[in-house]
Amino acid sequence: MYWENPTILLGLWVLPLVGLLLVHAERRRRAAARRFADAAMVARLMPALRGPRPWIKGILILVGLASLIVAGARPRFFSYVEKVTQRGLDLFVLLDVSRSMTAEDVAPNRLERAKSDIRDLLPKLLGDRVGLIAFAGKPVISVPLTTDQGFFLSALEEVDIHSAPRGGSLIGDAIRKAMEAMPPERDRDHVVLLISDGDDQDSYAEDAAKQAAERGIKIFTMGLGDSHEGARIPIRDASGGKSYLKYQGQEVWTKLNPRVLEQIALAAGGAYIPAGTQAYDLGQIYAEHLAGLARSEIQSEKRKRYAEQFQWFVCLGVGLLLLEMAVPSYRRSSVREPAGEEE
Repeated sequence: MYWENPTILLGLWVLPLVGLLLVHAERRRRAAARRFADAAMVARLMPALRGPRPWIKGILILVGLASLIVAGARPRFFSYVEKVTQRGLDLFVLLDVSRSMTAEDVAPNRLERAKSDIRDLLPKLLGDRVGLIAFAGKPVISVPLTTDQGFFLSALEEVDIHSAPRGGSLIGDAIRKAMEAMPPERDRDHVVLLISDGDDQDSYAEDAAKQAAERGIKIFTMGLGDSHEGARIPIRDASGGKSYLKYQGQEVWTKLNPRVLEQIALAAGGAYIPAGTQAYDLGQIYAEHLAGLARSEIQSEKRKRYAEQFQWFVCLGVGLLLLEMAVPSYRRSSVREPAGEEE
């Protein structure tokens, strides 16, 4: 037997207290009757106070409450075998967290837009393993490959421009980090989703993409930002005031560099997603490219499950409480009035 919410069972400690209260109430009721009149008169005017009915009603209340508490703990027993399918896809998301990703040519900025798109993609990855690598001048594994999407989302919320040490943007190093973290399993498809503005500082990203292709790792790239005019890089001080990054007295402007991202996707057998400054549904990319990969390697296995049985305890508890209400507290008095004398 298994319990979904075992802490609910702590409520069973309340039952002795309820039992004491019922005993106390019954004793008070009998004491009040005895104060009302002497024993002979009470026997004539009130129902009989002796008998098992008050105790039977008390037991029904206690057992009914116990059944409802057990139902709240959601017991599972009576096992059965269930066929479970598991997809064969490992996906690492490489998220650029360099300072240029704070540019606001995409609302609210490039980084927050990327995080929002990743959140929208996750429901499509049920059963797949997904990991997160944040990179700038150095890549950092924020989330290893996992099927725990709650953990992934929690880590994703914490990602910002301080999630990776050193400034700059080395896309090639991020790809090589993903290859190191990918387990060499032949029965699973390996995919990398790179989200960046394409700014790269001679990290030999295309060479890294070719190495990934040799290992059978496909790389899909998504470019964020304006490729024509670009945008300035905001800086906020402690009071919330905003200024813009400057270099040698001039404000720095950052543009989307689609060429780098296109070359990476081409070298690794993936596809380039030119999101730019427009809204783009990553779920569509999954449907067009990744869903087919996942379906090609579906694995099935049988797992032992336990059926929930709380409904039986709910019915028992409610039934006992209704029965307690239907049972009268006392039997009717069996004392008969003496026959009158004939005149």
